[in-house]
Amino acid sequence: MERRESAMDKVYNSPQFKAFMKKLALMAGLVIMVGLLMKLFHMAGASPLLTAGCGTLAIVTFFLGRLFPCPYQNGRPIWTFAMTITGYALSVVILGLLFMTMHWPGGRQMMAIGAGALAICAIAWLFYLRKYKNHSDGQTFENQYRNIQQ
Repeated sequence: MERRESAMDKVYNSPQFKAFMKKLALMAGLVIMVGLLMKLFHMAGASPLLTAGCGTLAIVTFFLGRLFPCPYQNGRPIWTFAMTITGYALSVVILGLLFMTMHWPGGRQMMAIGAGALAICAIAWLFYLRKYKNHSDGQTFENQYRNIQQ
């Protein structure tokens, strides 16, 4: 039975959405760098820039599972789930960095929770990649990725 794609999946999987989110992440990174430089030199207006940049970057990483589909096993739900959990953890880390930079309470706890979740995701990825390194046809992930890119 073929699964129908929902309207939100169509939006998430569209090349326009992915291009927009990548540009948004680049813009957020630049805003964060400018905000950090302004904060370093004690200039006015650094706090709103840092807040806006980190908030935007946290939103972009929230959609991480949709932005980077599995290059070698298209449509595997486990990959989307793993990237989604990683995106959530990365969002918590970014917001924790913002809280620590701005000296707001709760930054250390957010960093600990996010970093712990990222460590668990990294260990799970290593086991997943080790288990599925070779497929029944004998191709490795790298060869399959090259075949998809061509």
